[in-house]
Amino acid sequence: MTPRIRTALLSIALLGTLSAQAQVSIFTIPALPPRSAAPAPTTPAPSTPAPVTPAPVTPAPTTPARPALNPALTTPHSANLSGPASLRGGQDTTWTFNLTNEGENPIELQHGACDVRFEVLNAAGKVVRANPTNTVCTMQLVVTNVAPGETMDVQSVRWNGRGSDGKALPAGEYTIRAYFNGAGVSIVATDYPVTLEN
Repeated sequence: MTPRIRTALLSIALLGTLSAQAQVSIFTIPALPPRSAAPAPTTPAPSTPAPVTPAPVTPAPTTPARPALNPALTTPHSANLSGPASLRGGQDTTWTFNLTNEGENPIELQHGACDVRFEVLNAAGKVVRANPTNTVCTMQLVVTNVAPGETMDVQSVRWNGRGSDGKALPAGEYTIRAYFNGAGVSIVATDYPVTLEN
C-alpha cells in the first residue's frame, strides 16, 4: 500500500468517526421541564396614563428669510426703492434701488450688474415672485460712489405682475423686497408696497 493511499484511508476513517459523533437524534435532545398545572403568577403591569396629544398649533405667518447675505454695510446709510405705487398686470414696471449716505465718509462700491436682487410677497407674506437664481448677468463692473449726504441710484429692478411660474397674479396688494449683495457688503432696502391692477 502506497503512502498516498494509506493517508487517504486514514482521512476517510477519521471523518467517519467525527461524523458519527456529530449526529443528533431525538434521544440526544434534552427533555423540557414538565408543565405545572397552575399558571405562574403574573404581576400586573403598572398603569400608565394615556399619552396626551397636544392640540395642533397653527404657526403665525412669517416673512420668508432672504438668502445668506454678505456682512451689512457699516457706513451709516439708508436704502429704498423709488418708482410707481401701482402697476398693471403684464406691463413691465421699473423701480430704482437708491442708496443714501448718512455718514461722514464716502461709500464706494465696485460691484456686478446683477447685485441688486428682489422678490415679491403677497398680502399674506408669501413669496409669489422669488428672486430668480438662473439670471444671466453680464460681467459688467458697476461703480457706485456716494458722497456724504448724497443719494445715488444703484440699480433698477423690473416686475410685470407675474409670479415665479410666469402666470399673472391676481389684483391686490403686494410688497417688493429688494437688497444689494455685492462688493463684499449687503444693503437692504425698505420694503416697498405696490398695488397690482388688472
